[in-house]
Amino acid sequence: MATVCMTLHSALDDPKNDTTKGTLNSTLNGSCPLTGQEAEFTWSSEFEGTVLASFNFGFIASPILGGYVAGYFGGKRVIAVALVIGAMSTVLTPVSVRANRLLLVFMRVTAGLVMGAVDPSIQYLWSNWAPVYEKSQLTACSFSGLSIAGITTFLVSGYLCTIQLDNGWPFIFYVFGGFALLLLGPWLYFVYDSPERHPRIKLEEVKYINHGKTTGSSKMNKPPWSKIVKSMPFWAIVVAHINHGWTTTWVLAYLPKYLKNILLFGVREDGILSSVAFAGPLLSSLLCGYSSDWLIRKRFFSTGTVRKMYQGIGCVGCSACFFAISFLDHNSRSLAVGLLIVALFFQQFTTVAFRINHLDIAPRYAGVLMGITITIAMLAALSAPFITSAIITEDTQMEWQHVFWIVAALNIIGGVFYVIFAKGEVQSWANNVIIETIDPPMEEPIVKANGIYEQLELPSYSEVVVESGFDNPNFTKEDEKKTDSFHEESTVYEESSTKL
Repeated sequence: MATVCMTLHSALDDPKNDTTKGTLNSTLNGSCPLTGQEAEFTWSSEFEGTVLASFNFGFIASPILGGYVAGYFGGKRVIAVALVIGAMSTVLTPVSVRANRLLLVFMRVTAGLVMGAVDPSIQYLWSNWAPVYEKSQLTACSFSGLSIAGITTFLVSGYLCTIQLDNGWPFIFYVFGGFALLLLGPWLYFVYDSPERHPRIKLEEVKYINHGKTTGSSKMNKPPWSKIVKSMPFWAIVVAHINHGWTTTWVLAYLPKYLKNILLFGVREDGILSSVAFAGPLLSSLLCGYSSDWLIRKRFFSTGTVRKMYQGIGCVGCSACFFAISFLDHNSRSLAVGLLIVALFFQQFTTVAFRINHLDIAPRYAGVLMGITITIAMLAALSAPFITSAIITEDTQMEWQHVFWIVAALNIIGGVFYVIFAKGEVQSWANNVIIETIDPPMEEPIVKANGIYEQLELPSYSEVVVESGFDNPNFTKEDEKKTDSFHEESTVYEESSTKL
């Protein structure tokens, strides 16, 4: 959105074409495209593509490292550092670009570098905090923040661009960078890396969170890399993440431009409609999070089937909408906007599929695996701005049609691959020997009529070996006896729960 307000890039590419579109746009909206303000910078399409991709250049360098650091030092600290550096680089962007446009690229790379560590850190936090039957809805709820950010950012940015002071657009960076700094205080006060470290949590809450988990220690062992790279369920997540990352990067970078140049909306309307497009994903993530957990908890489907079902529906629905949009222009712009909202609604189905699947197949390594898949996905997504800029040289409807076809095809490919190879259970290579304190697994909590959870008094088992996994010299005969005892008592518990 900021680049739309800052630049008149097409002046270098086709001045006559830009003037014509600007006149028609003014007629349709009763105002000039930039509400009387002149664009401050004149960039080529190629440099604009570089600017839009620069965040991703930094982003790809940090997810794996971020996952490792979060695994050893905690996600709370990693995200706190990311908030500070990301916010400062955002606030300093207007000064930087006015000094030298290459400094803009540097600031965006810096912001991407630190923010790339956030997703793996969130995954690490949920691996410790999310109860077994609430993983989907809690993870979806946290990632719904991306939709809220999209709604807020585009909506507010459209109005900030029209401020007469300092040409308007710098306030986009001041407002959102400042808001990120304000989040630091609540984050440090309320967030802890695990329930056991929280000073204000109740013992009953800790027990409830840990029921049914196969891991209780928050420290990550060395990942078995040779087995991970041979795991098709892991590659299913990678391919799905590539598809999602490419689509999301393209939408965030080019949705405002599409609304302005093809559907011929003004800057203020552009901001409003871009924000409205993210209302669909917000609603979708919350609904899918609850419904997918409900299907698993009630045992209508296995975890793997639920993940595949939501991924397939999301990819096919998103692809169909983008394909239909490719045939529309400003004469059908209301329908085009509606289909955009529906497309992003379907895309968010995948939040409770591939995005949470790391916690299913390898909960102990969820953070670092998320870092790997993000890195690969963002490397692939780097091509989105460059491919789009190479195809769209004159902003014709046919050029945009070709780009929409590419996005639609990627969604189909990603969805089919995931449905074929994804799994929903912990993989053998993730079953390390774990000596820890846990509670017996619960099939599901008993719920009273008023919706309050009623938990049975369950014994705790200290130093239980959950999975033998690899040959481990520390796994002794005494550990085997403890394991057998644990399974016997778990069976008694499950039988009593069934009778209840």
